[in-house]
Amino acid sequence: MRMFFAIFFALNVANLINLSAIDGTQERKYLLNSYYNPNRLVFRLSKYSFECSMLGVSVPYFSFKHPCNNERFRNMSQLAIGYMQNNLNLEQMYSVRVVNGYCLVAWGNITLNEKIIADGYAVVNKKGVDSAFLEKLDILQNLAKERKAGLWNSFADEMECFGESYN
Repeated sequence: MRMFFAIFFALNVANLINLSAIDGTQERKYLLNSYYNPNRLVFRLSKYSFECSMLGVSVPYFSFKHPCNNERFRNMSQLAIGYMQNNLNLEQMYSVRVVNGYCLVAWGNITLNEKIIADGYAVVNKKGVDSAFLEKLDILQNLAKERKAGLWNSFADEMECFGESYN
């Protein structure tokens, strides 16, 4: 029994070492395994998986606790989920850089964090974001609002309410 606990402990320490190695400025390729809501992506390492939220991004997701909760917000949430399903490929390799516990996700030369804001299917979440990247995301969000892109077209009031909760 002691041997079992010793092996179990060693595997958990190895897992923590692997996960701590992904935090920082180094960009690595990981397989997108799944996501259980639009804000939490699950990437797979060789034997383990880790989950993270996209840096600077908050995708509308229906929750009974959210202050903007109403029927229109539920509809908006469904459209956001559809956007994620159409634009994220499961079992695809993505370049991931973890910054302050949040993921900066890219595929080729496209940064998904920026794309989803520019397409109007998310709002800027200022938590953990440095000022240069935040400024870029704010510009993309303002352009999406002006163009009435994505959810800003039919759900502008709900997007404003949702965005205010992340300021």
